[in-house]
Amino acid sequence: MWERLIRRQDRERLGIGFEKIESPFFAEFHVRRSLAGYGGMFGLNELKAEFGCYGRDAHNIPESHIRKMLEAVERGDWLLVLDRPISPLSRDTANRWWAITGKRVLESVSHPPRVQESASLRRAEVLEVSRQPAPEKHYHCTFTKPRTLPDGAIDYTEFGGPVPTCGVAEYGTFALLGGDETNPAGNIVLKQIRGNPLPAALGTLALGGTAAATAGVACGGLCGAGAVASTVGASALAGLVGLLWPSSLGDSSLYTDEQLDSLKQGRTRIRLHIEQQADGTLKGYGYNTQQRPDWEMIPVVQFKARGAEQVADFGDGVTLIWTPAVDPSATSGIPPLEGRPQAPKIWIYPPTEQADNLIVNPIHPPEYKDFILVFPAGSGVRPLYVVMSVRLDPGTVTGLGEDISGIWLSGAGVGLGVPVPARVADRLRGKSFTSFDKFRKAFWMAVVNDPELSSQFSLKNIDRMRDGFAPTARYADAVGRRKVFELHHVEWISEGGKVYDVDNMRVNTPKNHIAIHR
Repeated sequence: MWERLIRRQDRERLGIGFEKIESPFFAEFHVRRSLAGYGGMFGLNELKAEFGCYGRDAHNIPESHIRKMLEAVERGDWLLVLDRPISPLSRDTANRWWAITGKRVLESVSHPPRVQESASLRRAEVLEVSRQPAPEKHYHCTFTKPRTLPDGAIDYTEFGGPVPTCGVAEYGTFALLGGDETNPAGNIVLKQIRGNPLPAALGTLALGGTAAATAGVACGGLCGAGAVASTVGASALAGLVGLLWPSSLGDSSLYTDEQLDSLKQGRTRIRLHIEQQADGTLKGYGYNTQQRPDWEMIPVVQFKARGAEQVADFGDGVTLIWTPAVDPSATSGIPPLEGRPQAPKIWIYPPTEQADNLIVNPIHPPEYKDFILVFPAGSGVRPLYVVMSVRLDPGTVTGLGEDISGIWLSGAGVGLGVPVPARVADRLRGKSFTSFDKFRKAFWMAVVNDPELSSQFSLKNIDRMRDGFAPTARYADAVGRRKVFELHHVEWISEGGKVYDVDNMRVNTPKNHIAIHR
């Protein structure tokens, strides 16, 4: 790929159009690699000369000078010319780079293109065309959207441009929480790692259920309050939670509170992923879902009263426990996390191969644990988008299962569902798993490897189970995108139920599983 670095003031003199200018975001990535010695770049020495580093290699340039050079590229003082830019400035329909291009408004909104009338078009034809009603545009509703899009629109394609790469703040107010210790109830207390000050009405939040239960595995289940801090260590977190409040409140394309109260799933134009890596650093990124309809729908979860607590059940035994603020006018009840790791800068990408290469080994939205979270009416807390990353430590399978006869899953749609067959329990008992997700895959592989059980499934479902995926349920038993059989813990994990005890599990249809948790 041919590439050249030029000063912004030289662009017009050199006759280079914006279609050849890479966006500053991707340009900064290219320049960073070139400064590190990966590939050559015309004009790089001129950039170095401006900061007194001409002729030096990366090892001899102070970090502060490298940072200043990259900031100059991010500001657009220096432009990267490519023969095939990933995100050329000519497609900047959101006007993120208006300081470079000189565009401050969405031209396709302010100045819609006019249709030129052909000289040969007869007056009668013009009149006939004018009688045709303009096609009505139907916009979907969404929970989140980029704030630069006008009222009523949720897609960039409405205005003739691609999805730009931008920071998470483009979609709303973001806060990142983490926890490394438990409270007296055994739940992981969440504290703030980054973000704007949180609303005082938010009160306090804690992770419960599987998240809290597995955080104490290293203590053999005997840990008391605060024990996770000693077992996890200062550099490791038992759980990460990201919160995002939409920035376009009052936009007609956003769901109303009444709509959210009745929805089981809702659309979002952003899907986020956060994780703590093996070296203790945090990594975060996200995708815009405009080009991936299969990524845009996520569950809507309501807080439910459970005794004196308000609990949101996210499935797999993971819960979020909310304690309302005693005095909503006071400061936020969520304190900063001491010794917190450095928070990552989170970018939201279009779902492209180039974006995946920048992220490096990305995990894609089907694997995310994210939801639209609705607080009780009158709480004073707006609904928010929540994404979590929970440490699920090893567990060992116990339990005997039950002898079954007839069609095993025929009762999965009633009561608590159907028990785990004894023959499946025999295959799994004593085995250890690092997460419940891995156990679930092994569970269905054990089912398909049993000749009597596998004979009850279609060839399509047999193929699914061989790959570790749950079989699909009947259409009448599916709910939205929840279409496969699910595992349910009879005694909820948040109430002391054992995570890997097959005698505490039942297999359910999605429809019945949802009904159980109401």
